[in-house]
Amino acid sequence: MKTTSDEDYIKILEQEISELKRIIKTQQKDIEKIVEQRTLELIDLISTKDKFYRIIAHELRNPFNSILGILELLLNNFHSYAPKEIENFLTILYGTTNISFELLVNLSEWLSINSKKLSFNPEEVNVSKILSEAILATDLTAKNKKININNCIRENIYGYVDVNMISTIFRNLLNNAIKFSNIKSSIDVSAQLSKDFVEISVKDNGIGIDEETLKNIFKIEGVESTQGTASEYGTGFGLLLCKELVEIEGGQIWVESVIGNGSEFKFTVPNSKKEANNETSY
Repeated sequence: MKTTSDEDYIKILEQEISELKRIIKTQQKDIEKIVEQRTLELIDLISTKDKFYRIIAHELRNPFNSILGILELLLNNFHSYAPKEIENFLTILYGTTNISFELLVNLSEWLSINSKKLSFNPEEVNVSKILSEAILATDLTAKNKKININNCIRENIYGYVDVNMISTIFRNLLNNAIKFSNIKSSIDVSAQLSKDFVEISVKDNGIGIDEETLKNIFKIEGVESTQGTASEYGTGFGLLLCKELVEIEGGQIWVESVIGNGSEFKFTVPNSKKEANNETSY
């Protein structure tokens, strides 16, 4: 029987060791690339979150500066103002305070989501009824701009959702629509029922959204200081929260918009317990 000589055996070992070194070197380079990529991603994430928190802090300061300024005027010159002027001041105070409160509520819910502490208790609910409550919560803000919000959802449409979550989604989408709608316009909210999902639409006739903004509208990168058609404060943070809440519900959210022709935000939620259990991984 033919055997490999010691010299041949050593050559084979050298070749195997050389190949092993090559593989290790290649893997080391791959690992270095992955580490470098992850490091850059982490730096970018930290930078993005720093920007995010700076914007939130800025947007909380702005309303309080307005509130303090108006209160100072009223305290120092209360008797010099006519009742109508005082009523206007109070309306501004209410609107500004409401914006700040909504931002704090959104921030609290977003932090709860990211720390996995937000409770999720889905049940079968009447979607039109929840929308009516959300419209009532945004009624004064809409009336200040003479905007009509139309509940076009049929009474027989039900979703299997967490009531608090879908209420927050509705409020944020309505507030966003009001903010970017023109005075004396309308907002229509409708829903379509499919086999497994309810598709809900919030359509405004506002200023629309440009393509660049659309790319990051549901991302933390898209959170930035903006002003509405009546110079309202805002960040777009509510839309980021909407996306995360919709996904917890087991649905999807997207937007269709044309500059000058308004925007239509659409999202889906399960219409049955079975579908919710299949889709939700929160």
